[in-house]
Amino acid sequence: MVGKIFYGIVLSLLVAVHANAVRRDRHVVIDTVCNCSGQYLQSVIDKFFYEFQTNPDNLFTWAYLNTEGDGDKNGKDAIAIKYVQTEYNALTREGDQTLDIYVLGSKMFPNRHLGTVNHGNRITATYSGSLLENAEIRFDLDSVAPAKTAVHYEVNFVFGKFFALFITDKNWVSIGQWRFGVVLANIINYAETKSEQD
Repeated sequence: MVGKIFYGIVLSLLVAVHANAVRRDRHVVIDTVCNCSGQYLQSVIDKFFYEFQTNPDNLFTWAYLNTEGDGDKNGKDAIAIKYVQTEYNALTREGDQTLDIYVLGSKMFPNRHLGTVNHGNRITATYSGSLLENAEIRFDLDSVAPAKTAVHYEVNFVFGKFFALFITDKNWVSIGQWRFGVVLANIINYAETKSEQD
């Protein structure tokens, strides 16, 4: 009897691990409209990508506003990133960032490297280590009127096999998914506000 119970528990754990391992990819897709020209919005996206690669801490003054905390955990981040050093090649639009990753307040993954490439309407990233295989942030813009632009926004992640075990559906919603919606809203708000001022 004890053997059957033990076997059942082990089998349940294997099924759970397999299910999570299969879900290594995570996505956010948002379609919305920005009340400014596509050209103006593209200039703001260019600013976002450039600062992401050269001075990511500056993004907390506009694009990353209100992204602290885990949505429902009163401002305490389960996972937090601290940028240590950033290098950027303007000719190739390639960046290399050294960062420390904190889990529940403890530095768990120090001196990790994130390589980025700016492709114009999208930025891709590869990561050293088992946390992240690759990531992409993409903006597709379509002008629907002189001062109105349709926005298709995609964020795609493929986590490493080990780290994917901890990124459950619930964790993804509370750690990542909502943040990317806030970032998009901040970018659109910034573009609309600045275009009105110009």
